[in-house]
Amino acid sequence: MSLVRLALAAASLALVVMATWATPPSAGETLKNTREVSSSSPVPPSGPAYQPGPNSVSGRVIRLTAGGAVLYSAGQEIEVSFSRIIDVWRETSVPATAIEVGDDVFVNGSDGSPFVARYVSANIGRIDGVIRELDATGMLVDVHLRSGGTTLRRIDFSAYLEFGYPGGPKLTATDLAVGREIGMVIYGHAGEPVRATRIWFW
Repeated sequence: MSLVRLALAAASLALVVMATWATPPSAGETLKNTREVSSSSPVPPSGPAYQPGPNSVSGRVIRLTAGGAVLYSAGQEIEVSFSRIIDVWRETSVPATAIEVGDDVFVNGSDGSPFVARYVSANIGRIDGVIRELDATGMLVDVHLRSGGTTLRRIDFSAYLEFGYPGGPKLTATDLAVGREIGMVIYGHAGEPVRATRIWFW
């Protein structure tokens, strides 16, 4: 599995993890209602040389520790160590110290007590939809819901926005257009606008 595929798995799983958000429709509701897609699709760019661990956990950060964090997941607390961390994705690659209480995370690494993290993706999601309005800072997207149907959502452009995916067609912001069907990796922290960090076209 490549780092690209790992990040896609994180984005898809995050749609389930973030379903517990108690946030306004502009953030958590956008993520929890969007449709999971299992196809091999583009995701955040690769960071350092990929050295995956054999296991993964996900959950919400409920407290930070001297060398990691404690997650709440499926009714239990999981202690995670950042001692061997390789990359943290929180809208862009950041140091492990950027992880905050309240972050919804997908962690790759090795089982144990504590779980030893190698890669962490925070507040990441995946949505597909059709552009209905477009401006310099974002777009109104008719988002495909996981339950069926669609809903209109405002998606802002991240300062770290990238287009396309490794091996795919070269794209730029000028390729965006009303009526175009797109896929996105999004970053959405509770209380903040949802931002697109990567966009690709179907």
